[in-house]
Amino acid sequence: MSGKENIKPMIPQQPQALEPMPFTMIKQEKNPVVQNYSVLYNVQIEIEDDATHSKWHDLPMELVVRILVLADDRSIIVSLGVCTGWRDVICVGVQDLSLSWCKRNMSNLVMSIVPRFNCLQSLNLRQNQHQLNKQAIEIVAKHCHDLCAIDLSNNTQLTDKSLEALARGCSLLEKLNMSGCSRVSDHALIFLSEQCNKLRHLNLCGCIRAASDRALLELAHNCCHLQSLNLGWCEMVTNVGVTGLAQCCLELRALDLCGYVLITDQSVIALAGNCHDLRSLGLYYSQNITDTAMYSLVNNATSRDYMESVLNDQEEHGLGHLNISQCTSLSAPAVQAVYNTFPALHTWQK
Repeated sequence: MSGKENIKPMIPQQPQALEPMPFTMIKQEKNPVVQNYSVLYNVQIEIEDDATHSKWHDLPMELVVRILVLADDRSIIVSLGVCTGWRDVICVGVQDLSLSWCKRNMSNLVMSIVPRFNCLQSLNLRQNQHQLNKQAIEIVAKHCHDLCAIDLSNNTQLTDKSLEALARGCSLLEKLNMSGCSRVSDHALIFLSEQCNKLRHLNLCGCIRAASDRALLELAHNCCHLQSLNLGWCEMVTNVGVTGLAQCCLELRALDLCGYVLITDQSVIALAGNCHDLRSLGLYYSQNITDTAMYSLVNNATSRDYMESVLNDQEEHGLGHLNISQCTSLSAPAVQAVYNTFPALHTWQK
């Protein structure tokens, strides 16, 4: 037999799969490349072993909360259906919630999801049209005892009974917007001031029945730490209510008295003499305000104590906003004196 007959054709063989390198035998602390590969390898093995097992519920609570911060409120509601773990984290971790995007059946939405959020501190229920019934408000009062801020603006069907229920259940309220809630009476406002004496910010714009001299006096007495109050277009208030407010609420920084045809210089004089932290004052269409009121602002601002506070922190003191549009009894020199006295006054109208 010749030599050629003994030659066998060479058949390429499939390469054998290499077994995983025993990384535990390597000193990984001296080789960062190997260390990183080891981590990736272990992660890959874990994914392959648990490919059919969902790990959503294993995400740390802090990570889920960070994800939710980037989402809008509607997405947060949808996320309740991801899994039980996420639902539990959301209900405990979410503190601020807005449902103002809901255009239909807001009451049903409130009653179905609000009881799940046990740690809510801020709730926005602002409406463009009436949707919120008294049952929804009572649900909020029953379950949101830690609530510090709530927006109920434009709820034309809000009644005394609903507001009183809210005051009982949410006594920690510091910020309340009920502008446009025209059905609420001053009785309910007085009850609110008694139950929620931590109020700092209150918007009563357009609450014609709620804002009366009697209610303002009780509000000033019970909530003496008020910092901002909007009483726009509450035409029943007179000098009695405003002066009482000025004498008790010394921390007042913003007050809107737009449309007040019954107040006179007496109210502005009381505010200038007592509320030294006042930064914003709205007197739109207060036609009984005269130059005397303007000069009272000037005279109190030039006192020694006030000037010392201005020198220490100019941006934090003095009027920054004054609305005197349609105050037809004011003269140009009086307005100019106010403007010269408050260098930070960048928004003022006549």
